Amino acid sequence: MKDWTMYSDIQALKTKGFKKNKACKKLKISYHTVAKYWDMTPKEFEDACEQAATRPKRIDSYRQTIVEWLSENNDMSSAQIYDWLAERYGAPLPFSERTLRLYVRELREQEGIPKSTPQRQYEAVDDPPMGFQAQVDMGETKLMNSDGKKVKIYCFVMVLSHSRHKYVRWLEKPFTTASFIDCHERAFTFFGGQPKEIVYDQDKVLAVSENNGDIIYTEAFQTYLAVKRFQVYLCRGNDPESKGRVEAVVKYVKNNFAKHRIFHDIDAFNEDCIHWLDRTGNGKKHQITHKIPAEVFALEREHLTPVSRYDTAVSDTSVYYQVRKDNTVMFRGNRYCVPKGTYSPGIQVKLKIKETSLTITDPDSKIIFAKHTLVQGKGKLVKMNHVERELNKTLTELLIIVRSHFADVEPINTFIEQIRNRKPRYIRDQVSLIRMVCEHPELSSYTKVALDHCIANYLYSASDFRAAAEYYHELSKAPIRASPKPILSGKYPKANPKIRDLNEYRKAMEG
Repeated sequence: MKDWTMYSDIQALKTKGFKKNKACKKLKISYHTVAKYWDMTPKEFEDACEQAATRPKRIDSYRQTIVEWLSENNDMSSAQIYDWLAERYGAPLPFSERTLRLYVRELREQEGIPKSTPQRQYEAVDDPPMGFQAQVDMGETKLMNSDGKKVKIYCFVMVLSHSRHKYVRWLEKPFTTASFIDCHERAFTFFGGQPKEIVYDQDKVLAVSENNGDIIYTEAFQTYLAVKRFQVYLCRGNDPESKGRVEAVVKYVKNNFAKHRIFHDIDAFNEDCIHWLDRTGNGKKHQITHKIPAEVFALEREHLTPVSRYDTAVSDTSVYYQVRKDNTVMFRGNRYCVPKGTYSPGIQVKLKIKETSLTITDPDSKIIFAKHTLVQGKGKLVKMNHVERELNKTLTELLIIVRSHFADVEPINTFIEQIRNRKPRYIRDQVSLIRMVCEHPELSSYTKVALDHCIANYLYSASDFRAAAEYYHELSKAPIRASPKPILSGKYPKANPKIRDLNEYRKAMEG
């Protein structure tokens, strides 16, 4: 509904003899608007305004939710609110993003919730050719976790400069050179290729020194460049605009996706971020190019350089992966299963890639949890095969193999029976893990003492059994302290010093 000023202007031009066509051009409004109010009396316009103000809107059903979000986070943008509504209630919503933007603006005035956002300036540069350049940057943000505590997480962002197609990866720990390289590999897999040039800011994970233009890279990143062969453009310290695109994307990711979310675990957070990229980050029209990045990327993909395998990036000892609560490990968008019962809060594993196989091992004991064949694509669940789950053997056969490693079978029988009572669905996987520990070359010597420890402390789990064996193994490697020499030498073998009462010393001091 237009205001009284617009209505008065239309009526004034009508009085002056203007036609409807010339009136809409003069006022720069649509012909439909002029025609609607052309013959309307002031009384009719007043009634129409009152009716419009009281008429319920489709968006009103979401009012309370929007007010709650704005009250808790007064700097939320209307774009983020629209995305959250689509995430909660499903897309498409019964109104446009423009309608929501106007509605939120009025709502802020009515509820007294002003918005304050910092401003940052960027310098525009020409778009490079398709497949030529990507920009990379890292950021960090603090979120509340499910326990109500603040946690800091770190993001890696790569954006293709031509299409603005984005990739984002979140980590719980600060970036190392190994994790930085691993994020590149994930990004290249996500894009289906690599650009010819990548623009970076100066950072210690990739460069030791700018050296007046003769850049000295870290050893691991130099090796990576020798394999990948893309060009590096390193921004000068006072030239952040050289990577303005990715700077804007980092801010966009932190404010539109991450801000005000509750952090549960890093794998779920990355999954939600990929969905956000599909739905919003790469799926919505870009404000500068007025094109949808995903659609432009469909053309740019053909200009990317095919990627070569780089196993060192994921086999480095400093790169670990979380075991999820459903006993899976997320790798390159797919979930790979480990034996049930492997999960415990905070447990991490190491991945080793060789050709088309993926091996999941314990980073300390080197116990192999599972072996899988790498799969292509994303969103797939790769279950443990028959060899890994020992399905070619009956449970009775597995129990016989485990018992054969113990001279006294009574304790191991008691231990397994207690596990069966507590985890009947996972008994096969539990017995298989016990067998792996018994046959491990470094841990097999400590299975008896580990078993005794578990039974004495009521720890009835194969994971606890493995942890106990690892503990005693580490304990055996600790240096043995030499026994202290006797204070008295052999010259006085039968010396027996007299023990005096403390009162005697006190009297001596007073005297």
